[in-house]
Amino acid sequence: MVKEVMDKLNPKAPFEKLLDLKLVEAENGSARMELPFDKRFTNPHGTIHGGAITSLIDTAMAVAIKSKYPDKSFYTSRLDIKFRSPADARGIYAHARVEKVKGGFVFGRVEVEKEEGTTIAEASCIFFLNK
Repeated sequence: MVKEVMDKLNPKAPFEKLLDLKLVEAENGSARMELPFDKRFTNPHGTIHGGAITSLIDTAMAVAIKSKYPDKSFYTSRLDIKFRSPADARGIYAHARVEKVKGGFVFGRVEVEKEEGTTIAEASCIFFLNK
């Protein structure tokens, strides 16, 4: 299923290429993605910038939706992110999952963690699913 999802997503959006986001797995409304550490994506404190983490969250949720609805188009309607701890000089991972679909909206959750499992951020997401 990962190859099928990747084939549907390729070519990647230029922004995803810029961040070098990596798809780890995706199937049936769930996705796991990695944002490798890159000094270009850090804030003045040397940790990964919140905007880069937000982009990882948004993209991981989009991939999770695409894995469940491969022929549909959609867009982000709302992201509510709670940052829990800084992301230091390592890659980080987002696990996204579709929780429900109601009235054309897809509701999902994303958790972002460091390699050792420390939670960096949690997000609730709402996407609009075009008919």
